[in-house]
Amino acid sequence: MTTRRTLLWTLAGALLAPAAAGAQTAEPATLRVGAALDDQSKPIFYAQHAGLFAKAGLDVQLVTLNGGGAAIAAAVAGGSLDLGKSNTLELIAAHVRGLPFTIVGPGAGTGSFDHNGAIVVPAASPIRSARDLAGKTVGVISLVTIQSIAVKAWIDGNGGDAGSVHFLEISPSATLGALQQGRVDAASMLEPYLTQAVASGAMRVLAYPYGSIAPHFEGASYFTTTDWAAKHVDVLTRFLHVLHDANVYVAAHETELNDVVAQYAKIDPAVLTRMSHSERPAYVDRVTLQPLVDAAARYKFIPAPYNAQDLISPYALKPGR
Repeated sequence: MTTRRTLLWTLAGALLAPAAAGAQTAEPATLRVGAALDDQSKPIFYAQHAGLFAKAGLDVQLVTLNGGGAAIAAAVAGGSLDLGKSNTLELIAAHVRGLPFTIVGPGAGTGSFDHNGAIVVPAASPIRSARDLAGKTVGVISLVTIQSIAVKAWIDGNGGDAGSVHFLEISPSATLGALQQGRVDAASMLEPYLTQAVASGAMRVLAYPYGSIAPHFEGASYFTTTDWAAKHVDVLTRFLHVLHDANVYVAAHETELNDVVAQYAKIDPAVLTRMSHSERPAYVDRVTLQPLVDAAARYKFIPAPYNAQDLISPYALKPGR
């Protein structure tokens, strides 16, 4: 019997067929792409699972890395990956260091609407406000992440003083234990750990901090090196067309496609159903990159702000292209 899932993938293939049909005349090209095992990677997981890259004449070898943006950036810089998905802050900082990275496609949008990450405290904690965090220790995945900037911006924007708070790096899987053992007073927690911790009753949400950076900004991006992009324009364009259509399709079918993420990322489908999902932007836009550049400068992650357009590849897709 034909399942609903099969029907969804068949429909998606039919919708993408006009773009893919023209691409099939080109020689198949191997493309090594790195991405983390997270919900932000759902569009590329879906495109791979549904065979959309193959229809576009691409042999995409998807490499999943849990080392975060730094590990993927190192692999792209070293040539073991052609493209990768990284948190955008990593790319903003890399540009200042003179690394030849360029953003080619959108990974995930975030902002005030996004409940995919939160500042959490133990359910019985007396901490109720930003002021209550003065002198406390807050756990973050890394001292150089969007999450740590968002936490600092939320504290400063809500009557507290981020300079009075101690920050401690803790891996996502160890965050709940650190809170329960009292090693940190609060922590930035991401999905799927966030939903699991709150649902257990052990933790409660103090704040959703992303909106303190900007109501809307680009949190993750696909990137490559400027040299690779210039030498592989046709292959890159085919990849970006598939990524664009996958982002659009996944945005309209989040729940139906949770099983795809569950298969790749080994996350319980029930958790994926309850959790908040990232935005799936169709294009890279300077307007949504600039707020994070400015916030990175404000909190001394980079020496000074610069024009976010400098990060975007001339080969990135634009509306109508």
